[in-house]
Parts: sequence; structure tokens; C-alpha cells
Amino acid sequence: MPKRLLFVTSRLPWPANSGRRVSLYHYCRGLAEQYGYEVALFAFPEWDQPRDGTDKPPFIAEVHVAAPISAPRKVLNLTRALFRGTPFQSALYDSPENRRRLAELVHAWQPDVILFDMIRLAPYMTPFLGSTRCILDLDDLLSVRYARQLKHFDGSTGIAGHYAGGMSPFAEKLLCHGRLGKAILKSERKRLWRAELHHAAAADGVILVSARETARLNRALGKPLAVTVPTGVDITAFTVPNAAKRPGVCGFVGNLHVAANVAALDHITEQVLPLIKSPLTLEVVGPCPDEVRARFAANTRVSVLGEVEALPSVMATWQFSLCPLAFGTGLKTKVLEAMAAALPVVTNDVGAEGIGAENGTEILIANTPRELAAAAELLLADPALGNTIGEAARRFAAANFSWPQIFDAFGQLGL
Repeated sequence: MPKRLLFVTSRLPWPANSGRRVSLYHYCRGLAEQYGYEVALFAFPEWDQPRDGTDKPPFIAEVHVAAPISAPRKVLNLTRALFRGTPFQSALYDSPENRRRLAELVHAWQPDVILFDMIRLAPYMTPFLGSTRCILDLDDLLSVRYARQLKHFDGSTGIAGHYAGGMSPFAEKLLCHGRLGKAILKSERKRLWRAELHHAAAADGVILVSARETARLNRALGKPLAVTVPTGVDITAFTVPNAAKRPGVCGFVGNLHVAANVAALDHITEQVLPLIKSPLTLEVVGPCPDEVRARFAANTRVSVLGEVEALPSVMATWQFSLCPLAFGTGLKTKVLEAMAAALPVVTNDVGAEGIGAENGTEILIANTPRELAAAAELLLADPALGNTIGEAARRFAAANFSWPQIFDAFGQLGL
């Protein structure tokens, strides 16, 4: 009988069109192909995903979908979380029906390992501790991300991220913006740190994508439970031979349901683009709600493309990627994908965090609007320099973030 691994996920990992879906997709592939696991999913699909295993990749053996959680159940869970001090986002996923379904699946399928995706699903781990090997894949420390987000929160951008698409517009506006949104974010940050420590200490192993956050969590735990399994990038998929560059065109990739990406785009359009005197068009690729699209409709230097069928083909025509980020944690998939596409990346310390590329040679890091504009002007004026930095970026990404190398990191968990 092959080894079996059950992955309890907060979304279906396909199509791999967002940072977290990309990681989950390739994690499953590596665990199946490189480590020999028969991989099954118990998945909580996102609001815009089908509730079945349609189009599942061949390296996933089975897909079991969690039961929908009713609005009354969510309200009850949130009320309980308010008084218990547990994370609100975990409350949104809690369900007696899904606890029962998961227990029945584990009993019938007998996995050797259960992998739990992010802190929001960590409470589902508790019944299996001590009887089955349990690994908690935190991805990054959301408590740190929210602390950074609070410094930039002005109430105009919601705090619900992609989850906002599953909420009514009234509820999203009421709960996720303004003073109430900031108060919830502040409370959630504290709740998350307590939960991250509690569930990490109970697990048999913990995964984070950033070595810095791995060290931080291990210091807090007082023992080396957490290991670093970075986000990788498919170098081949982002290699588009003989693509013609469009002069004066750069790009930004990001899901604009996510506050960090909206804040980054606001920063670029309001503070950086006005300082760039050369002709320049910024193409924006990624899911985009109508209200965000409308905000940029009058800006003649911004073209919001939304989701595109072939991202690498679009990126290959840009002169560079412009992606300074206001806040965030972990490794930025958009930066690694741009590097794999041989694009020079103009970003800041937040965007480059954890990557380790050499500034000026493999990436351009600048932290003020004037410095970012100057870096963009440099690349616009000297396409040959952009090509040189882009090729160095691709070599760096291939040497450090190709998926076969990333898969080796799972060995630290004894998988």
C-alpha cells in the first residue's frame, strides 16, 4: 500500500492562478511525485470555485469537498469567537458537519500524514493529534502581516480579501471598512498570534515560506518545530521565447480582492507614476472587483486587464515589473514569477523580503516614490540594461526557487 497524505485545504489548488493556489498545487505535486504519497484533499472551496473535483490534476488521487457552512452557523461561530478570543477567520470555517465528515474520511482512508492548510483550518487538527502525524502549513504568520497592514489601514480598502466575494456588499462594507474594520483587524492580529503559538506547539511539524518567520516562530516556541518550505516558480512555464517587448509598458500582477495588492496599486498610481516623466503604461493583471476597476478607469497610464488566459505571454512583452508593496509577509509569488520571466523587477524591501537577490544586478530595490521612479526611468532609458538584469533574475530564480529544489525542503519534516 502506498503512503497516504491527506491535505485539508482552504481552497481547491486549481487553477493555479493566485499565490497560495500555486503553492498548494505544487506542494501536492511534489509530495506525490517526489515523495511517493497518494494525495487526497479535504477542501473548503473558495466562493468562486466549483464544489467538486472537476479538472483535478492527475497527481491528486481523491477530492472530498467540505459541506457549505450556513450564514446562521457563521454568525454563531463568530459570536463564540468574540468571547473566547479565537481567530474570527477560524470561526468562519468551523462546522460540526465538516468535523464529522473529516473524522469519517480519516477513519476510512487511514492517512499516514494529515497536512492542514493555514491557521484558519488548524482547529480541525485537534482530534487527530497523537494518533496521526499532523503537519500545520501556516504559509506565513498572519499576525505579522496584519500588524503591518494596520500601519497602512485608512478604511478605504477592506480587510476580507478574496473572502469578500462571498459576502453581501452591505456586510462587507459594514464589517470590513472604516473604524470597525480597523478594530476587527487589530483584534484579529492578537487572536492570530495566540492561535499560531498554540496550534504550532501542538503540531508534529510546521511549514512557513519565509526563513525569517520560521526563525521568529521557533524562538517564540523555544524549539525548532517550524521549517522553511519556500514558494517556488515554474521556470519553464514563464519562459516565452522570442517575445517582443513593448516599449514603455510595464506591469503589476495581483489579485485586487486582496488589500495588500490594492494598497500597492494605489501607492504606484498616486505616488510613483506622477514622478515618471517618460511615456509609460502600467498593465494590471489579476482578478479585479468592479469598484476597484472603476477607481482607475480615468487614469490614462493604467490599463486594468483583469484575468488573462496566458500570463507568461503577457508578462514577456513588458519592459519590467513594477511592484513595490505597502505591506505583506512571506515570499511574493508575483516577484518570483517576474524574475522567472526574465523581467527586471522594481520593488521595495517588502516585495524583496526573503528572496535574497542582489540589488542592482538581479533585482532593483527602492523604498521611496522618487527612488522607485528613478529605477523605472533607468530601465525605460536603457532596454539593454533591463535585458541584462532580467536574464540575471531568471538565472537566480532557477538556481534558488525551482520547484524540484523546493520539494527537497519537505525532507526536513521527515516526509
